[in-house]
Amino acid sequence: MAMNFSPTGLDPLLDDALKAIGTRSAFSGFKESGSKRIHGEEKPAAGLAAFQARLGEPFRLDDQPRDFKVAEECSPFTGQPLNIAYPAPDLEGQFDAAEAAMTSWANASIETRVRCCLEMLRRIDAHGFEMAHAIMHTAGQSFPMAYAGSGANALDRGLEALAWSWLMMTALPFDAQWEKQVGGGEPTQLHKQWRLMPKGSAVVFCCASFPTWNGYPAIMANLACGNPVLIKPHPTAVLPMAIAAKVMRDTLSDAGFDPELIQLVVDDSETPLGKVLVEHPKTAIVDFTGSALFGSWVEQHAGNRPCYTETSGINTVILDGAADLDAALDAVVNTLCLFSSQMCTSPQTFYVTDQGMKDASGRHLSVEEVEAALVERINALASDGKRAASVMGCIQSPTTQTLIDHWTQLAEAGQYRLLRKSEPYEHPDGDGARTATPLVLGLDLDSGQAPEEEIFGPIAFVVRAKDRDEALVHASKSAREHGAITAYVYTQDPQYQAQAIDAFAQAGAALTCNLTGNMPLNFSAAYSDMHVSGLNPAGNATLADPAFIAGRFRYAQTRSPKPC
Repeated sequence: MAMNFSPTGLDPLLDDALKAIGTRSAFSGFKESGSKRIHGEEKPAAGLAAFQARLGEPFRLDDQPRDFKVAEECSPFTGQPLNIAYPAPDLEGQFDAAEAAMTSWANASIETRVRCCLEMLRRIDAHGFEMAHAIMHTAGQSFPMAYAGSGANALDRGLEALAWSWLMMTALPFDAQWEKQVGGGEPTQLHKQWRLMPKGSAVVFCCASFPTWNGYPAIMANLACGNPVLIKPHPTAVLPMAIAAKVMRDTLSDAGFDPELIQLVVDDSETPLGKVLVEHPKTAIVDFTGSALFGSWVEQHAGNRPCYTETSGINTVILDGAADLDAALDAVVNTLCLFSSQMCTSPQTFYVTDQGMKDASGRHLSVEEVEAALVERINALASDGKRAASVMGCIQSPTTQTLIDHWTQLAEAGQYRLLRKSEPYEHPDGDGARTATPLVLGLDLDSGQAPEEEIFGPIAFVVRAKDRDEALVHASKSAREHGAITAYVYTQDPQYQAQAIDAFAQAGAALTCNLTGNMPLNFSAAYSDMHVSGLNPAGNATLADPAFIAGRFRYAQTRSPKPC
C-alpha cells in the first residue's frame, strides 16, 4: 500500500502535517507557548475568565433539557472542588443518538469529514487559555505544560492522526475497470466500486493526568473514518474533554451535521461505567488510556472489536558513563521531576553499577557519589519554589500521596535505602497546592526487590548492579515482561550503546541515548517519534502509524457489467 505524502490542496495544515510525517521532521501546527508576548494581554485574561465562569455551574453541551450531576473534580492547586455539573449519563440514549448521527456523517466525502475535523482542532486551539486552566485545575499540570503539552502538543497528535487517516483512506482506488478472459467468447468486463464504511460507535477513555494527549488522536481518527465517538473522561478530570466535546459538537452543527455524533459520558467512582461501555453491544471500537490493570481487562474483554491501548510500564535509565557527567545527571533529574513523574514516559528505575560513572575527561564518580549527585540536584530544584512550580506542577490525585507514604514506610522499615524523603515544596500560589518532591529509594539488584510494575508518581529507585551488562539484561527484561514505553542510556562505549539499542528494540521500548540539554528526555514529538510500540505490555497501539487507523473502517464493494 503506497503512502502519498504529497500536498492534497485540501488544507495547508493537513499538507504540512503530511510533509512532516513523510520526512519525520520537526513541525507544530499550533503555538506551543502561552506567553503574553506572543498572544497579548486580552486572550490570556479572556481564557482565565472563561474557565472561572465554568466553576459551580452546569456545563451545557446544548439547549436540550437534561439531568445534571456534579463531578468529582477538585483542583490540585487550590484544594477546592470545581463543583461543575455535567449531563448525567444515559448510555442507551447516547448510543442511539450517536448511531442515528452516523449515517449522514459516514455518507459525507472523506474531504468533507477531514475538513470538519481540521476546523475542530483549530477551534479547540482558539480555546487554548481556557483549556490550559481547565487542565491545571484537574490534572495538576503547571501552566506552561498545560498550554504546550496538553494544548499544542496534544493537538499535534490529533492532527497527526488525522493526516494518517487521510493516508489510509486514500491509499486504494475507489473505482476500477476489470477485465478477464474466462473460456471462449468475449472477456468478462466488470466495473468495480468501493466505499469506506465506518465500524460504528467508538468509546474513547481519557486519563486523569493527561486527558487530551491521547484523547485527541483517538477522537480524530475515529471521526475521520466516519465513526461516532463517546468520550469517557476520568471522573476527576472531566472539564478539559467537556470543553473539547462542546467545541466539536458546535463545529458539527455549523457544518450541517448532527452534533450527537460526539457524546460525553461522565461517570463517578461509585458507579463506574468503564466496563459497561467496553462490553456494550453497540460499542464497535475501544480506545483506552489509563492503568495497566484496567487496560489489561479492556484488552481481554474487548472481544473482536478493534482495541487501542496505552497503559503504563517501568521506564528505566542506565547510567554507565557520559561525555559530561553534570549534563547527563541534570538531564535525568529534570526529566524525573517533570510533572512530578506523572507521565507515561517518566523514568522510574535508575541503574548504577558498582564501578560508578566516568566522563570523557576521566572524571569518576563512585556509585555513592552518583546517588548523592542525583539527590543534590533534586534538592536544588525543589528549593526554588518558582522553578519547582513550573517543572513539577501538582499531584493530580491524593492516591499518589498514599503511594509515596507506603513506599516511604517500606524504606523506614529497612526494605530499601532511603536516599531522599519526599516533602512538599512551597508553591508560590499558596498552601492549598498538593505538591510532593521525588522520593528516592536505593537497593541492590541481587536483593530481588526491584519493582515489577509502574509505581505512579514521584517515586524513583536507584538500583546498584554489579556491572553494566547485568543492568542492561535486567532493564530490557523488565521492559519486555512488565512493559515500558521509554528507556534511557548514558554511556561512552559505542559497542555497549549498540547492545542497548538491540536489547530495547527487542523489548519494544523507545531508547534515548546520551541526550542532554534543554529538551526533556521524555518529550515525544508528533509526526516523528513513535509513541508506544505495541511490542510489550505497556500498550498495543502506536501514535501514530497505519495500524492505528486501519481497523476503524472497512470497504464495501459493488461490481456490475456497467457503471452503477
